[in-house]
Amino acid sequence: MAKKFFILFFVGFVLFLVNTNAHAFDGQRKGFLLGIGLGPGFTSFAQEVAVSYLGFHKSVKSDRETKVGLITDFKIGYAPDNIWAIYYTSKVSWFGMTNAFGKDVTVSNGLGAVAVSYWFKPQAPSPFIAGGLGYSTWALPFEDNPPDTWVGVGLFAGGGYEFSKHVSIEGYLSWGKPKHEEFGIEASSNALSFMLTINALAY
Repeated sequence: MAKKFFILFFVGFVLFLVNTNAHAFDGQRKGFLLGIGLGPGFTSFAQEVAVSYLGFHKSVKSDRETKVGLITDFKIGYAPDNIWAIYYTSKVSWFGMTNAFGKDVTVSNGLGAVAVSYWFKPQAPSPFIAGGLGYSTWALPFEDNPPDTWVGVGLFAGGGYEFSKHVSIEGYLSWGKPKHEEFGIEASSNALSFMLTINALAY
């Protein structure tokens, strides 16, 4: 199922990228924005389990692991002019790992954030910087009975280069600490991701 999802996403991404110019709005960044991105990345994470009960507290931390995976990026928002934009973005790192029970799973380590971008020029080609603050997630979406999604704080910073109108290469560092608590047991992941994507932005 995971493979089918990635294939469908990739086909949709290519079609979106190819047809962006034809379906753009007026060629000016000012106004409504809609974007999608795809690329490689890696996520470094360490997990912790803490037990608190009647004054007793004990925590166990795992060694830090680094996984290579696929990055997807979605943006929707508004630019008040051709330099600034404010938008919602969903950046997800997809990778495989072996969980504590010895089972191979696909992890969705996501970041949903309110973000701001600043382009140094009103028209492409132009470099830009971006950053945002929001929430992070840790989920196993392709399991038959997926566990509850872990949720915590998250943020990202980075930038890129719009080398032609609507098309850019972007790189980001994102950090999140999603967690989940049940019956006095709290599990959390401290995750840092590097993301490199090719993005199409309709405006």
